[in-house]
Amino acid sequence: MKRIILNIKIVWISIILLLLSSCEDFLKEEIYTQYEPATFIQSEEGINSVLVSAYSNMQLSATAVLDRFDLNEWPGDIMWEWGGSYEASAVVYQTFNWDPQSSTFSFLGMWSRYYISIRNANSLLDNIDKVTALSADRVKQFKAEARFIRAADYYYLWELFGPVPLIITAVELTLEPLRATDEEFDTFITVELQNAANDLPVTQSLWGKATKGAALAILGKYYMNTHQWQKAADVNKQVMDLNKYKLFVGDIKNMFAVQNEVNDEVVLVSPSLTTINGNSYICGAFPPNYQIQSNWLNWGAQFCVYNDWVNTYNSSDKRLGWFLFNYTDVKGKVHNLLNSSDEGKAVRCFKYVPDPDAVGASHGNDVPMIRYAEVLLNRSEALNELNGPNQESIDLLNQIRKRAGVPEYSVDDFPSKNALRDALLNERGWEFVAECQRRMDLIRHGKLISKAIARGATNAKDYMTRYPIPDSEIKANPKLVQNTGY
Repeated sequence: MKRIILNIKIVWISIILLLLSSCEDFLKEEIYTQYEPATFIQSEEGINSVLVSAYSNMQLSATAVLDRFDLNEWPGDIMWEWGGSYEASAVVYQTFNWDPQSSTFSFLGMWSRYYISIRNANSLLDNIDKVTALSADRVKQFKAEARFIRAADYYYLWELFGPVPLIITAVELTLEPLRATDEEFDTFITVELQNAANDLPVTQSLWGKATKGAALAILGKYYMNTHQWQKAADVNKQVMDLNKYKLFVGDIKNMFAVQNEVNDEVVLVSPSLTTINGNSYICGAFPPNYQIQSNWLNWGAQFCVYNDWVNTYNSSDKRLGWFLFNYTDVKGKVHNLLNSSDEGKAVRCFKYVPDPDAVGASHGNDVPMIRYAEVLLNRSEALNELNGPNQESIDLLNQIRKRAGVPEYSVDDFPSKNALRDALLNERGWEFVAECQRRMDLIRHGKLISKAIARGATNAKDYMTRYPIPDSEIKANPKLVQNTGY
């Protein structure tokens, strides 16, 4: 079901073949081009090749998983990292000491990855209407996928940097594009995701491809994070009304194990295979001298959960099964990770259950980018912002709590909007630990900076809810305005 990942090989094989063919009779001046988009995408195979390359950079699998933790987990109040060569990068984000030169932003970083994906989507959109070999319905779906990928890329860029230049064609490039205004960006994201949702199917035959629910769910995230509460409530309800998704009903401890990763809770996913785009998270979660299989790796990097946060879980919470509290190392020494003086220092999140068939650092656990649990909590939060504590918000929240096996709430438990807002933020932390959601949740609630300062990151400043535009981009484009404070 993950064949879409393997299609990325087609891109490179095609390019290599084209380059090799161009070397023949290289002295003939009429041969200049190795790639002609309008011709390349006349077949479904060619279209999928371009799409898979675009998906790959948007979904950020393989080593890009670490970039996601740099930018979205370490600045928060739930996870931290120490040890290994990776510590030099992680500590920058834990202590709010980043700057425009940070490589995570620029060269082969997030800015470049997303714009490469946008370029590939634009190349397809520039030429898709010229395709004559496929049915009109098939062309419409491919076009919707490309629009979805491009809009998702821009949404994720917005999470990091705010409004960025909107490049919507690969034909006529503007070398010094201006950043979009808030209004321009809002219109673009809204129109593109709504139009993509209109033409995307509810279910795809290949795991990992865009669906109607995925387009609506990302739009719902955008509305949430821009405080457009009524629109957020409505769009997340549209996802619910598709009747496609439901909460995972098996052993929650193993929800992210390879054998359970294809389930009806997943709305949008970054697929992983042990042979390509492997998920390397668990290599950093293994504590020192942990007993691993011979086909696994245990990095020097140590991905930890703040013990103070773990202690906020209800003692009956089934989600505690995601954590490693104790272990016996290769020398027979017993470790208690709740003891901060232990060699391991802190509890580990094993949500991504180690893959028995992993190859080195490449585990096959898919990385959910949006789950149905988030859709439910999004609508619950939006309704609270609109109306204060209400029965529907509580019912939606209780779906998550019931599955977790913790006491359910009643409306009477919350005397104010603020009280329910705080409960929802806590629930999101308990539910989405290690899913790189925390930074945006804290920003939306206005608590990223205050919580950072409270845990000792005194360099955190109000303007640091946005990251700096990469210095390399500012130097290349004098019309590109840097974010405030950098």
